[in-house]
Amino acid sequence: MQFGRTYGIALMVLGLLMCGFQAILYLAPAKKEAAPAQTGMPTAAKTEQVTSSLPGIIGAASFVAGIAFFVTARRKDEPEAKHTVK
Repeated sequence: MQFGRTYGIALMVLGLLMCGFQAILYLAPAKKEAAPAQTGMPTAAKTEQVTSSLPGIIGAASFVAGIAFFVTARRKDEPEAKHTVK
């Protein structure tokens, strides 16, 4: 079985899923809380949505690693370079 190619494909799929998740997080509308009733008392500060770029970075890294695994995986039925038939 070709584990290098299998792992490469799995890492590429994982990378694409993580980058898609990052895009969803980035494009999602900001959550807005309902304004409390005005009672004259100071209220808590407004909350802001903070987006993390960690899923995108991990996704891109796993995609690149998957490509590297897929490209460098050698087939088992392929002879080594020094034993090739000319």
